[in-house]
Amino acid sequence: MEKEELFHLFLDNMLDAVAVYEVSPEGKPVKFMEANEQMCRYIGYTHEEFLDLVTVDVNFEGFNINQTLWLELRESRYLLSECLHKTKDNISVPIEIHYHLFQLDGRNIVFTTIRDISERKKAEENQRRLEKDLNLSSRLASVGALTAGVAHEINSPLTSILGFSERLARKCTSEEQHRDIERIHTEALRAAKVVNNLRTFARSYEQEKKLCGLNDVIRKSIELREYELVIQNIVVELELAENLPATLMDFYKIQQVLINMILNAEQAMYQAHGRGRLLIKTEDMGNFIRMIIEDNGPGISPEIAERVFDPFFTTKEDSRGTGLGLSVCYGIIMEHDGKVQLESKLGQGTRFIIDLPVKNSKIPQRKPSKVVVVKVNAKTRAKPPKSLPQNPPD
Repeated sequence: MEKEELFHLFLDNMLDAVAVYEVSPEGKPVKFMEANEQMCRYIGYTHEEFLDLVTVDVNFEGFNINQTLWLELRESRYLLSECLHKTKDNISVPIEIHYHLFQLDGRNIVFTTIRDISERKKAEENQRRLEKDLNLSSRLASVGALTAGVAHEINSPLTSILGFSERLARKCTSEEQHRDIERIHTEALRAAKVVNNLRTFARSYEQEKKLCGLNDVIRKSIELREYELVIQNIVVELELAENLPATLMDFYKIQQVLINMILNAEQAMYQAHGRGRLLIKTEDMGNFIRMIIEDNGPGISPEIAERVFDPFFTTKEDSRGTGLGLSVCYGIIMEHDGKVQLESKLGQGTRFIIDLPVKNSKIPQRKPSKVVVVKVNAKTRAKPPKSLPQNPPD
């Protein structure tokens, strides 16, 4: 009696669910012989009800061995499989099932062990995500090393082109020639922007991190794009959290991230609808600050979403995109010990979520307006400047 009590004590204190049952020559369960408390919870019977079952008719994945599995189990005497088990609350739980087949008095006896592998699956998914991030970081580092030298070589002739085009523009009296010179200057600025992105991508200079407020970076970034936003019928809504803590950041690098994402949203919405709505939101999450950039554009397919942070990957067919913008943004956020996530569905817009850790944020911040809306009004469109552009178009 003492051995039997010890046996049940051992079974019921196992973390895994265990059942012993007899099977027919075809592998079908015909009689339950023993089970621990964990197994009874899985199948929904008490221990007494379980042992009283003469004919087994339980809708539980752990006891349903198909013909292929049965032949394999008879051959090897051991079998391992995985499946999803639905609980009473209709929640799917991944389980691992171990089958052991042995003979007892001429009968086929199966010893089955069920293990909940939810945590293991989560860990495997986290590992895959980390490997994906590591792979991306490795590609960024490899391309960065290659492009550092290229950026240096291109920058020298570009400086000459920009300087001489400005001198020619001042001396030129012909309107037609002035347009041609302006085109040269604009294209040189575009190339200079690529070079600057390459330098940033290659990390060829150190960041200058200072205590800054993210809300201020957002406001100044919107000011830089205000004219373009208006003429493209883009409504910008700013929902900026009050008393958002300041943190150490490179103001201009974070501004570069914002402007790049704003430009991408502008182009996507304008090309798809001829207008759009852009929401930029900040939230105080305690140990970190969250910034959400959300548009109502055409969205991104899952295939493209997996590659948006890859260097030199672009979907723009009109040569306006270099494929460096979002990869540079990714690198900048990583250098700030932050995280960036993409959420998008075709036809439902795109959302970027950027988290920045709070560092040295004891300086009090002024309270910004909780919601600021910049509305499109065609009548208030400003005239573009007549001088040569100082910032290249995207």
